[in-house]
Amino acid sequence: MKEFLKGHRVFLALFAVVFTAIGITLLSVDKAGLHLWLNSCHTCFGDIFFRYYTLIADYGIYIVAFCMLFWKAGASIYLLIAEAAGGIVVQIVKHIVHAPRPKLFFDLENNPDALPIVEGVRMHSTNSFPSGHTNTFFILFFVICIVVWFYNKKETYLNMSLQVVCFLLALLGGYSRIYLSQHFTADIFAGGTIGTLTVIALYPAFLWLNNKFPKVCAYYISLPKRRKGREGQP
Repeated sequence: MKEFLKGHRVFLALFAVVFTAIGITLLSVDKAGLHLWLNSCHTCFGDIFFRYYTLIADYGIYIVAFCMLFWKAGASIYLLIAEAAGGIVVQIVKHIVHAPRPKLFFDLENNPDALPIVEGVRMHSTNSFPSGHTNTFFILFFVICIVVWFYNKKETYLNMSLQVVCFLLALLGGYSRIYLSQHFTADIFAGGTIGTLTVIALYPAFLWLNNKFPKVCAYYISLPKRRKGREGQP
């Protein structure tokens, strides 16, 4: 585990700094005021970008998991198990807390101008805390960092750069939920924390799986090789 923490210190350091700052902000700023401030920068580009970027958490994980089968089956297994485990935790907490979403909190039915709404986005009303999409984003991009590091066993500047990019992409996914007024900042904070901790908690299982079933984890779908033409032909 010490090697794991050292190998992913960039992602984890960014997570610690950013989420500590978010936690302090949540303790000192009004919930509604913080949401209105973070939601006040709507643009035409942002409306289109975040509307579709947030869908990565709905469909992108399955595309990535399938693509991983062309590299290492173990990576795909780790991603799907982590997503399933994180999703279960999120759903349990959601139905225990049963918190209202911004649509219900700001009473958009009677005050439609209280929040900027992106056209074409279906607004949800309940089970706001924590954010399932943010949980999915952090699991997806953290797992990508881990499997690249694990199967290459090299700590390079490229790996460190990948951790920075993946963290920012995960954080952007969390912000998309605020931008679309589907969640509050506290929901993002909880969803990202659950996702990150889930990936860390399941790493020993991923390690055990690779040691116990190396052939399964190393399996990959090979693409058919192009047949060479006859000698003398192009």
